[in-house]
Amino acid sequence: MQEQEREKKSKEESTKIKSPTKKEDPKKEEQEEKNRSRSRSQSPAKKESKEEKDEKNIYTFSFEENKLIKIIFWNVGGLRQLLPKKELDKLIQEEDPDMICFNETKIDAEVIEKMKLEKTFKEKYNLFSYFNNCKEKKGYSGTAILTKFKPLSVSYGMNIEKHDKEGRIITMDFDKFYLVCCYTPNAGEGLKRIDYRVKEWDKDFFEYINNLKKKKDVILTGDLNVAREDIDIFEPKGREKMAGFTKLEKESFNNFLKMGYTDNFRSLHPGEKKFTFFTKRAKGAREENKGWRLDYFVTNNDLKNIVVKECDILDKNKYVASDHIPIKLTFNCKV
Repeated sequence: MQEQEREKKSKEESTKIKSPTKKEDPKKEEQEEKNRSRSRSQSPAKKESKEEKDEKNIYTFSFEENKLIKIIFWNVGGLRQLLPKKELDKLIQEEDPDMICFNETKIDAEVIEKMKLEKTFKEKYNLFSYFNNCKEKKGYSGTAILTKFKPLSVSYGMNIEKHDKEGRIITMDFDKFYLVCCYTPNAGEGLKRIDYRVKEWDKDFFEYINNLKKKKDVILTGDLNVAREDIDIFEPKGREKMAGFTKLEKESFNNFLKMGYTDNFRSLHPGEKKFTFFTKRAKGAREENKGWRLDYFVTNNDLKNIVVKECDILDKNKYVASDHIPIKLTFNCKV
């Protein structure tokens, strides 16, 4: 009897659960789903998803056969002086480079942090930024690269302590090539550094580039501090003992080119007398076109993965924030 009463009671409770409550379930479940959806939209997981989406808006490297890649190089003579003048804005707007290499940034980690440079370049120009600063004295030397494409890896210097203190080299490893941004040491007033420059720096740096070339194509750019031929200086006569135009410096650089490298501007513009540097010490040098060609794009002769299309010097009257003129290289990547 008790067992029958328990079964009867159980059926009654079951009936209660399945009756009016069931009619309310769809609305209740719909509301609960809305609540869950609202909760998910406010959760960290959703925020991470947004960041991932934003990251995809940064270009990934494309090796499409017909896509032109453009690199700009510019010795800016100090980033702090350059940025307020808005010439970088103009350069990026008009040229739309995929990468920009700088020499003589003249900043340190404190300045980068104070000026929020990494954040500024990312948010304003959609460019990643990498810096190699002088470790020995503030406001001296330094290199930087801004890029739409994240490299596979980045290295700073040539892994030789005596050469790596002044922040003169950044090397980016991409799938098809290395990009090397270099600010070569000047032989200095009275040629006081010429032995270091030619016998130590050039020797080790050229070996460094040769070792990279064994692995993949190399694009070298920078203020290499040498006018390698008479055509690369407005008036060669009487300047053979000036830093950047001595016999030792010219021979050293030209011997490097003979190892299997191309000076791309001179190769594409063999007879053109065009300069990248106009000293501020001589009044009217820029206006009278009394300059030097010190800035280069150099590539290995036996290019396997890239095809150079153009290398040129930009308008000297358009970009006047520095005593150097921006130069550019455009190329295709082979698929």
